[in-house]
Amino acid sequence: MLIVPFTEGAASPVQVAAACGGQVDFVFLVDEQDGRIAPAVPMLHELAPVVTHDGDLPQVLEQLAPFEPHGVVTFSDSTMQLAAAIAKACGIPYNSQETCVLLRSKLKQRQCLNDAGVGSVRTFGFSLDQAESVSLPADVPFPAVVKPEVGAASKNAVFVASRDELTARLAELTPGVTYVLEEYLHGAELYEVDWLGDYLSVESVVSGGAIRHFGMSARLPLVAPFREGGLVFPVRPDDTTAVAITDLAERAIKTIGITIGLVHTEIKMTPDGPRIIEVNGRLGGALERLVPRATGIDPVRLAVDIALGAPLPGEFGAPSQLAMVVWVQPPMSATAVAELPSIRELRELPGVFGVDRLRKNEHALDWRNGSLGRVFDIWLDAGSLTELGERYSAVVDVLDNGIKWKLESAGGRRNKED
Repeated sequence: MLIVPFTEGAASPVQVAAACGGQVDFVFLVDEQDGRIAPAVPMLHELAPVVTHDGDLPQVLEQLAPFEPHGVVTFSDSTMQLAAAIAKACGIPYNSQETCVLLRSKLKQRQCLNDAGVGSVRTFGFSLDQAESVSLPADVPFPAVVKPEVGAASKNAVFVASRDELTARLAELTPGVTYVLEEYLHGAELYEVDWLGDYLSVESVVSGGAIRHFGMSARLPLVAPFREGGLVFPVRPDDTTAVAITDLAERAIKTIGITIGLVHTEIKMTPDGPRIIEVNGRLGGALERLVPRATGIDPVRLAVDIALGAPLPGEFGAPSQLAMVVWVQPPMSATAVAELPSIRELRELPGVFGVDRLRKNEHALDWRNGSLGRVFDIWLDAGSLTELGERYSAVVDVLDNGIKWKLESAGGRRNKED
């Protein structure tokens, strides 16, 4: 029996069930206090047995005992430590509790990587009890990135050019949270095309400490302050750069202590070479849909198989095409959606195989929600990077002409729609 500690993450309940394919018995484990997943619980019951819990580990283990667990897998950062505790108690493979702490805490992970010489990014932590002032050492680097120590999707992440700007922007951040301030990594060219960004992610699978990569995901440029604009799978930079990047990813994986599962390592190209942004011990967002489209590989099934002790695949094979998602983010000044192009108009564009509209007209917006505050997911594919660039340009034209936002004026009042 496969145990799946579940919440919102990189795979949906239906995708987990499809990956198990009727051949793998599994059970969803759900925190009854998790409001994010509560609306989906009835559907979970239709797909598999569901065990709810209140965070009490002995009770969780007692409830799971009749299922005789043989593997555990999760697709969200927030459920990794529970997965590790279950695995340790049941004697099944998973990453250690110490490794899961490093995967959850951006501060501890960076300190671990710095101490091991896997890059050097100056990083400081601070608690924001009252959004008025913080005490930081005199040698804090600027410009800098400020983000929650524990979080995902660039939620509450901001850019600060100076100490004065940091002080001015504290009121925008959620109090009662521990934040990480780290030096901003200046970018350098990574690809020959100008519509891709200066960072990527390495997609890997690990078993028994052995590491194999099944692709690299190019990224669209970030939307201010640090929201994801989308990604393309698979896109590999030149051979010399690719070797340096995969070597860095492997060093980071080993340093953090990841021994099993999927890994999503974000790396930025800088004038001094590739530098780690962060390492995630799970499947990256959107890849559950992009990887099968481009290669025929189901990464959710891959995660399930590895959790149950399957050996690493020998070869992943060449992709048949490129697949892309465009995450349409509102500007930071937008307070609501005024108008969006129709789904039909977007679906009729060359290469578009899916359009998910995530916000209705008049829906309130807040850039602090990070990448999860987007209004559209637009999925497209092409046979080459050149063709994909052309198709992406056509999508951008429709968006530029069809989107209107309600914007906040400098004085705090709404101005006219734009």
